[in-house]
Amino acid sequence: MNKILFFDCFSGIAGDMTCAALLSLSGAEKELRRALRGLPVRGYRVSVERGSSAGMAGTRFGVKLSSRKSSSRHLPEIVSLLRRSSLPDHVKVRAVACFDLLATAEAKVHGTKKDKVHFHEVGAIDAIVDIAAACFLFDAVGPSAAFCSALPGGSGEAWSSHGKLPVPGPATLALLTGAPWRFGEGDGETVTPTGAALLRAFEVSFERPPEMTVRGVGVGLGHREIPGRPNLLRVVEGEISAGVKGRDRVLEVEANIDDMNPQRFEVLMERSFAAGALDVAILPATMKKNRPGWVLRILCPEERLELVSAAVFSLSTAIGLRYHACDRLKLARRIGSVETRFGPVRVKEAELPDGSVRPVPEYDDVKRIVRAGKATFEQVAFEVAAKWRR
Repeated sequence: MNKILFFDCFSGIAGDMTCAALLSLSGAEKELRRALRGLPVRGYRVSVERGSSAGMAGTRFGVKLSSRKSSSRHLPEIVSLLRRSSLPDHVKVRAVACFDLLATAEAKVHGTKKDKVHFHEVGAIDAIVDIAAACFLFDAVGPSAAFCSALPGGSGEAWSSHGKLPVPGPATLALLTGAPWRFGEGDGETVTPTGAALLRAFEVSFERPPEMTVRGVGVGLGHREIPGRPNLLRVVEGEISAGVKGRDRVLEVEANIDDMNPQRFEVLMERSFAAGALDVAILPATMKKNRPGWVLRILCPEERLELVSAAVFSLSTAIGLRYHACDRLKLARRIGSVETRFGPVRVKEAELPDGSVRPVPEYDDVKRIVRAGKATFEQVAFEVAAKWRR
């Protein structure tokens, strides 16, 4: 597949805006309503309507509750609810992953365990429907990859169950660490935790997207007006142009190091990835004066050079860096999932030049199963391969 999506977060992103933009793009309203009937949640009604914001037309998506009584849930309850649903397996896995990302971020900022996180706004019926709907619509469009623009940070404060919080919210920043932000741009909260978690669940890339032929544009409207600009999210569907399939440009950054305790490389790699590095490699080498040392090699987008270099200079003994631009050719890929007897496992599906697909289980999911003592690496790999072929 050559289809890709580009999330243009002109005014930010939220769960309802994501649903609206994907609905506008796909036109799959009937299919969505049918799928949501399989969600074991009651007391709500989905509304889809055409509207405008600051003169820009688009689709507005809403979840209207029959009761405004506050609801709260913990992660295991939400996961059980989603797994009991009759949503497609891929949708279930992605929706569960989205809530798991949210719980992990909330646990990090509040200093607790993710299973103990007490969801309020995110655990309410409307947010569960938003996330299930967004994951269904994303799967319905079926892109091989998704990209996202830089994010407006917003300004001021936002209310939560914990009281006033700074904008962007702590959980939102935890979810989108490593993403490019434009702090101070926009009025109020522009990127919500649900919107941030969906971007991560969709595994969007913040790299520059490849050249593409635009096939469609979906416009999702928010529910509040922003002074001086339309409150909307655009999702552009494109087809990778012939001759540039999977091609982009990155920087290769290098440093020779021969006077550093190798234990420090662990933190250096963590900070480099957090700063936006795409890959970090440490290669053994013989330096001048016949000293054993290492070549630190980092791949990063051009716009992340300053942040990545700052991480290297502050956490290593390097006093200089060299870098040059590299063109890359990449196979088209998408993240699928399969349900196994050990639990859900994500699968990276790479499209080969002859059109065939090579599946590779996501290592983190396999590791989680092996660590739990449920199976060996080989058993998981065999089970995933068998389920994927079906």
